[in-house]
Amino acid sequence: MTEIGKRIKEIRLKKGLSQEELAEASKVNLRTIQRIENNETKPREKTLQLIFNALEIEIIEREKKRIDKYLIWSTFLTFLIIICSLLPWTRFFNYFLNGKRIYRNNTGWNGQSITFNYSFPHWLISLSAISIGLIAISHSLGLIKNKKRYILIQSGLLIWFLLGLFNYSFTQGFDLRPGLFITIIATILLIFAYKKKEKLVLTPYKINCWF
Repeated sequence: MTEIGKRIKEIRLKKGLSQEELAEASKVNLRTIQRIENNETKPREKTLQLIFNALEIEIIEREKKRIDKYLIWSTFLTFLIIICSLLPWTRFFNYFLNGKRIYRNNTGWNGQSITFNYSFPHWLISLSAISIGLIAISHSLGLIKNKKRYILIQSGLLIWFLLGLFNYSFTQGFDLRPGLFITIIATILLIFAYKKKEKLVLTPYKINCWF
């Protein structure tokens, strides 16, 4: 199934109309026509109706809205990351009290790891992971297009954090907690889901025209 912008372009060309002529006939801005045909924007209902009228296009069926599993999963994983950022990520021995070992717990907001003598705060990783989730959700809702470069930067921070954390854990006796592992796994799943989603093409209309 072709994208709506490409279908409009095909019909316009069959009718022998230029983009300027279609813009004049439909009373829609030329730049808007260009962006729609290049699938750079999601047109509004009113704009599409004006273009359909100018091209004598009849909407024969609006495609049934399917449950967006990607949106459901990306939302679930993002909430999971938010919850796990409040859970203990690391634990290490602090002091003795009445003969008992007292441990200090660090969550995703108050801990840190050391990478090449650089303090790497947990809250930065929490924000990076959450931002990947928000990108995935926004992508599913059609609010943004490709943000792969930004996700790669966040992924790089995550890898850097893990290298420092595991290195520091051996020298300082860190005990890694489930909250951190769930956050890492959920973030990895979000990245894979985003990569898969950007290959999919959705078309909101089936259209036909009469010559």
